[in-house]
Amino acid sequence: MKKKKKGLMVFLVVSAFLYLVPVVQTITRSMRYGDSVLTFRQFQELLITDYTSLHYFWNSVLYAVAITAVCLTVSFPLGFLFAKIHFVGREILFYFYIVVMLLPFQATILPNFIGLRDMKLLNTPLALMLPQMFSPLAVFLFRQFIVGIDDEVLKAALLETSSAWDILRYVVLPQTKDAFVALGVLIFCESWNMVDQVLVFAAKNDEIWPMSVMLTKLPEDVTYAGAVVYMYPVLILFLFFRNLLSKSVEKLKW
Repeated sequence: MKKKKKGLMVFLVVSAFLYLVPVVQTITRSMRYGDSVLTFRQFQELLITDYTSLHYFWNSVLYAVAITAVCLTVSFPLGFLFAKIHFVGREILFYFYIVVMLLPFQATILPNFIGLRDMKLLNTPLALMLPQMFSPLAVFLFRQFIVGIDDEVLKAALLETSSAWDILRYVVLPQTKDAFVALGVLIFCESWNMVDQVLVFAAKNDEIWPMSVMLTKLPEDVTYAGAVVYMYPVLILFLFFRNLLSKSVEKLKW
């Protein structure tokens, strides 16, 4: 038994090391410029000398923050609806939500493109944000969190108020703070890394492209600095919220 645990530990350590290698290499190579080492020249060239890449970085920030805020705001009451409100067809509707959630992006790209085209939103920032603001995955995960709330607590709250919004705000919300953090991080990271949506929905307007797409167009001598700047927000989010992420997984009801 001890040998199995040691073997598993070795496997996990080696796996973690292999995942860290590209990150460490990117950071160390960003500290080189020509024949110079341990220099911030790449960052100087990227952010000060030719600061146009900052425009695309702030595009990424705008999209990720807006998508995360709207998605959490919309998905939270919908998750409560599927978890605690009984109505005809609830299970069937939730089943369709799961089916849509499992569909790959490539399967929904055409109807999304047609819808955005008909609304005349192609090649605008909304074309990159709207399809991701209404994520079935967020609704599903909120539902799984809220299912774990005791029905007796909600019944007691109904004795004090008949307002669904008050129950959401004062009873459900305090018990799902970890879910908000976990989903916020996941949605932010997914939005931060979007590429295919940009190339399809905003192909003719590179001014609104996020940094995830513009990384391939950076000058070769500042590519690694661009990669470090690009991955910095995601790393900070993970390091800051890693404990809450672990707690959130434990509270999920499958």
